[in-house]
Amino acid sequence: MARDWEKTFSGWYQRASDAEQTRYRNTCKAIDEALRGSERLKNYTFDVYAKGSYPAYTNVVRDSDVDIAVELTVYYDNEFIHAASGLSVADVGTPYTGDATLAAFKTDVHKALIDAFGVVAVGRGSKAIHIRESTRSIKADVVPCVTHKTWISRGVSHTGVRLQNDARPAQEIHNYPKQHLAEGTKKNDATSRRYKRVVRILKRLENEMVGEGVIAVVPSFLIESAVYNAPNRHFIHDTWTARVEAVLAHIYTGTTTDDCISSKDWLEVNRVKYLFADGQSWSRETANTFALQAWRYVGFGS
Repeated sequence: MARDWEKTFSGWYQRASDAEQTRYRNTCKAIDEALRGSERLKNYTFDVYAKGSYPAYTNVVRDSDVDIAVELTVYYDNEFIHAASGLSVADVGTPYTGDATLAAFKTDVHKALIDAFGVVAVGRGSKAIHIRESTRSIKADVVPCVTHKTWISRGVSHTGVRLQNDARPAQEIHNYPKQHLAEGTKKNDATSRRYKRVVRILKRLENEMVGEGVIAVVPSFLIESAVYNAPNRHFIHDTWTARVEAVLAHIYTGTTTDDCISSKDWLEVNRVKYLFADGQSWSRETANTFALQAWRYVGFGS
């Protein structure tokens, strides 16, 4: 008997369970309290907040790590591009003269987490500090970072964060987590709350395909951003099957050639960075292959 994909998709679009959300909130609270109560960090000014799929409600259980930003806010980095290329720090504000650095902050955050959770539960990766799950909490990636401003002209900038890759200290890694949440919400509202539901459907579809050995793991962030770039008209169809079919078709056709690499039609959800720019851990071929294999797996066009 052929699989009833409409019934499957109707079950897959739901948010994570209340129990999962409770564990997420417990995780955020425990990390926040550990950092704000640490004597090691009392001389820093910083914000602690969740970023990524959990606060966006695009998480599914198998993709269960929660990302927590710990943003050093006592100063901010500056980057000058496009019409701002000739500007300097003096043109946009007062240069920071203190002694706080992201490298030292990251080390102190790591030590503070060990103080709170124990050395066995905490591990330091090149970009994030990993905390094991417990009976009340889920796995967490704590990402120390510093406020970063990308200036595109005098008086106009994008504010995000810069994080440090211990393996490549000179590498500049810029993310825009707050814009990601804001733009995702706009897209969801514009599509009658169907954008995030399609994201959850495709993430669960990817999980099943990986489990069946059909494909290799596809980054959750890539799926979310690829769906984001589908025009709103693809979400107005009458069924989930038709919506998923239209979105997969758009992803496949749009990533068949390298034209998408520097295209404003293919951005991260934050609408600041190109989705397939150099330095990403995926390529346009990753998205193209996923869309094609998902299409075939469901049986569209067969």
